This record gives sequence, C-alpha cells and structure tokens, in this order.
Amino acid sequence: MQSTAVSVRRVVYALSSLLFVTLLMAPTLDTFLKFAPRTLVAESSTAKLLSPTLDPDTWAKWFNTVRRGYLERHYNLRTTLITWNSFLDTFVLASTSANSQVVVGKDHWLFLAQDGSRNIIEDARSSDPLPEPSVDVVARELERRRQWLAARGIRYLVVVAPNKNTVYPEKLPEPLRPRKPQGHLAQLVDYVREQTQVDIVDVTTAILEQKKRNQVFYITDSHWNAHGAFAAYLEIMKHLVKDFPNIKPLDPSRFEVERFDWLPGDLANMIGLSDHLKEDRIMYVNKDWYTARGASYFGPMDPHYFEEPQYSFTGNPSLPSAIVFHDSFWWELLPFLAEAFDKGLYVWLRPQSETEFRFFDTALIEKEKPDIVIDEYTERYILPPLRGRFQIKNDVAAVPGK
Repeated sequence: MQSTAVSVRRVVYALSSLLFVTLLMAPTLDTFLKFAPRTLVAESSTAKLLSPTLDPDTWAKWFNTVRRGYLERHYNLRTTLITWNSFLDTFVLASTSANSQVVVGKDHWLFLAQDGSRNIIEDARSSDPLPEPSVDVVARELERRRQWLAARGIRYLVVVAPNKNTVYPEKLPEPLRPRKPQGHLAQLVDYVREQTQVDIVDVTTAILEQKKRNQVFYITDSHWNAHGAFAAYLEIMKHLVKDFPNIKPLDPSRFEVERFDWLPGDLANMIGLSDHLKEDRIMYVNKDWYTARGASYFGPMDPHYFEEPQYSFTGNPSLPSAIVFHDSFWWELLPFLAEAFDKGLYVWLRPQSETEFRFFDTALIEKEKPDIVIDEYTERYILPPLRGRFQIKNDVAAVPGK
C-alpha cells in the first residue's frame, strides 16, 4: 500500500515537472512553431527595441527600453494568456478587481478603471470631495485662459464630457458603485461657475436625459456613441448661439440612425476580448449631407499634440472660425460641430499630468486668430487628483494684453 502511494506521488511529481518545463518553454517554442492564436491586445507602449551600436547613447536607450517592461510586453503567448485570463474573469467567474485596467460590470459592460497612475473607479466611488485648493488651481487656470482670449476679442468655451461610469453607475459591480449622488465633476463645474466668468458646459444632464430613450455609451468602449454625442452637441449649441446667432443648430429630424456590423471597442481590445465582445457601431447619417470639408494641417507640430491637427471648412463667412483643443471624445462630436464654423482647427492634445495642466497653445491661437476657442475635456482629464496637492508648473501667461 505504501509503495503504491509512493509511486503515485512520483508520477504526480514527474507530471508536474513536465508541465512546468513545458509552460516554461512554450513561449520559445511558439517563436518557431507559431501554434498559439494571434490575439489583438492594445498595449500602452509598443516602442521597438533599438539595436545598440558603437555609440554609447544607444546603449542607454536600449537598457532603458528593456528595464521599462519591453520583455514583459513582447514575449510569445502574452496576448493569449491575457485573453484567457480576461475570458475567465468575464464569462466564467464573473469577477473583477478594482485594480484592473478594465473593470467588467453587469451584463458584460466594460469600464476603464486605470488611466496612468489614476484609479478612475476608486476616485469616483470615494465619498471624499476633491481638495478645494486643487479645484481652485484648475478654476484659476481656466479663468486666466479666458482673460487672455478676451483681451484679444476671442470667445472661450469649456466643454466637459462625463466618464462612462458617471452615466452608467448601475452597470458597475455593486461594490464599485459611487457612494453619493453628486460626483467630483459636479463639484468642479459648480466651483468654476461660482468663482470665475468661464462659460463651462457640463453635458452630463443632457446625456442622462438621452439615456432614457437610447443607449448613449458603447458597452465595450470607453466612449459615448452617436446618440450621446448628438445630445452633447445640442447642449453645446445653446452656448454658441448666444454669441454667434448665425449658427443654426442641426435638427434631429435631418438624420437617420444607421448601424454597422459588430466591432469591438477600445476596452475589449485592451483585455484581449475583441473576438468575444462585439457590438454594433452607431452613425447619424445626414439626409442633406454635410457642408464641412476636411483639410490637412501643415503647420509646426508641437510635442504636446497627440497627432496631426485637422481643419474643416464650410465656406460660409457668416459663421465663426474656431480652434478646438480636445481629447478622443471629440471625434463623435466633430461631424455635427464642424457645421457651425466657417473654419475649424482641431488639435488633439496629450492629457494633463499630476503637475501639468493640459497645454494651451497661445502661439497657434495668435497665428490663426479664431473667433472662439473651445477646450473640450473628458471628465478624467480635467479633474485634479483626489489625493495630494495639485499644482500647475506651466501656468499660461494669461495677463490681458501680454
């Protein structure tokens, strides 16, 4: 009996060792045999590994690239393992961690949780208000920008789009839902309105109203869909027509809603489930077509730009010209708002950091001389950190006349 137990134990040890060695060698074997399926997983850094040369500077670049996680992000089977883990969490265990980059909620709704060093879900769940000194820093920065533009006869408008978790908290896992009805975005907007002359448009209420009739965010994406964007557009129009009465808001009756075949959103791509979580894309098709036409920007590229800016032209000189500084939420708004401008220039900027508010390109404004400048922010890109003291090192020199 004892010899049988010893034999079984030896077999278990041998099989365990074989499994361990197999798993250890699998990434290397896949390099040559290509047996694992190739799955798309969006990575935060896809920089190539530079080959070191006789130049010592290349040695430092090579070493820094390796130590910052290059090997972890580029070994074979990585995407397969990410997909398996995400599939297990989403479809089998129905569990998720607040520390995950993407949180899986009710009915397989996906939410962006981590953005850089910031935990969006945990911050929104906190019952603590934003530190008032940090809120005041943001408000004063926006007011300085308004004053700088006003001294040049340029209108200033700030547009804020809510996070997905702000609009659909009921789709979050129960333990991660907000603890109070009024969130940090409302706190910031109220403060800006009370303490400054900045015209700030929080489109959250309009989005929530549209939510009663249509789904306004994609399930597998961090962005709003065309239903949400058009509701935001109508709210923005209320502010634009006050100073520019020649702008005629587009009527919803001019559009037909079309759906396109199932496609994965950015959050599904981030966790490797692009083949398992897909949904229809929504587009508002203008029955009369659009008048605005796009054009390339050939000016200097500032390092703060996320990608090359784009122009739009309607050929209607009775409409204002505009510069829009924006993030990725703007792209759903662009087809609608481009119709409001004779000329528009759209600049996708890198988001703020812990100490640097998002860039304000005064040189570009001086060059283009627009009638209006719009700063569009997604909620997570304008709120100061919940913890610590927020400071801005690169305050714009917004003294009137300077």
